[in-house]
Amino acid sequence: MAIDRRLTRRVFLGRTAAALAYPVARDLGWAAGAPGSFYAYVGTYTPNGGGIYLFRIDRATAALTQIQVVDDIKNPSWLAVNPAQTRLYAISEIDNYQGGDVGAVVTYAIDPASMQLTRLSAVGSAGTSPAHVSVHPSGRFVFVANYGGGNVAVFPVAADGTLGPASDVRPSVGPRHHARAIDDPPGQFAVSDHDSPHLHMVAADPTGQFVIANDAGLDLTLIWRLDAQGGRLLPAEAPVLVAPPGSAPRHFVFHPNGKFFYNLYEHDARVVVYDYDGSRGALRLKQSLSTLPPHFAGSNLASGIVISPDGRFLYVGNRLHSSIAIFAIAEDGQLRSAYETWSHADSPRSIAMDPSGEIIFSCNQRSDSLTSFRINPANGALGFTGRYEAVGSPAVMLALKPR
Repeated sequence: MAIDRRLTRRVFLGRTAAALAYPVARDLGWAAGAPGSFYAYVGTYTPNGGGIYLFRIDRATAALTQIQVVDDIKNPSWLAVNPAQTRLYAISEIDNYQGGDVGAVVTYAIDPASMQLTRLSAVGSAGTSPAHVSVHPSGRFVFVANYGGGNVAVFPVAADGTLGPASDVRPSVGPRHHARAIDDPPGQFAVSDHDSPHLHMVAADPTGQFVIANDAGLDLTLIWRLDAQGGRLLPAEAPVLVAPPGSAPRHFVFHPNGKFFYNLYEHDARVVVYDYDGSRGALRLKQSLSTLPPHFAGSNLASGIVISPDGRFLYVGNRLHSSIAIFAIAEDGQLRSAYETWSHADSPRSIAMDPSGEIIFSCNQRSDSLTSFRINPANGALGFTGRYEAVGSPAVMLALKPR
């Protein structure tokens, strides 16, 4: 695949120079998107951010129109919705909910016409500083990864969509590793938390039979079989995958066909490809490659990972490098580095794709902004839309089709 040098920059010389090196999508002759609208919820770190924002996304232009700000929650740094899109679950990344040593999970009702949120209830997260929340494909369970608490908690969902007390809590256990990954980029000075277990993500596999979690503190990927009757996590056939010391497994994503699993290592900025056996919850390593340009030297922390709906392209956010890496996906699931683009702002904590697979958004935590990029459907390359949305400390975006 030939690389269009207008879409890539191997060395960032400064933001003014870089801006000149990245024309917006319209300058590259890319067509506007289809007419219509999607909606997006954006979680932020408070008080710099206002809480949870609701935006309308114009598909044709990628413009964001603010509809609502929900300010009754602290640090809603990750969001998830149930399959029916009637409930939104937001973690509150705190460590003192109701005076205890736990964070919180807040349930909101989603208005079907306006998509606006109304708070219903909250429960303790069963650990401090929760970092991730997800919903089982059946909608019957919510899973929370407690970063500070070093555990994963399972919450049963009541008939009204609110959460009951945790039905299971599973701690992560293992030896401590050094804070530096053995294969860090040269000149890596970024800090990695390896003082204790730090669960960073938990989600069910596409079959709903297994639950997978990443422990960035102990460099582990944990796999459980879900007891759907009791809401309990039972060890899978191979319950633990050990990552290289110091690599910090952060987030993961499944291929739409359910056969390939992509695991993102935060500290050494690598994406690792596995074959996935959904009948056993088993992972088999097949590839590992860097999310950074060749010969890069310096500090970086990889952040978010998303895959296109057609399974042809994978995208990774590089937080300190302030870039989005683009990979082409082969039929066997393996990756080939194709492009990279500057995030047009500082520190993309996460990236998100709209439901159509037409637009990628970057949540730029340190520069208090959302930036957007049109996806070239032929080769997966990104063209900057030229749009910024001022949002304080954005952490996550969740884009949805209206029902």
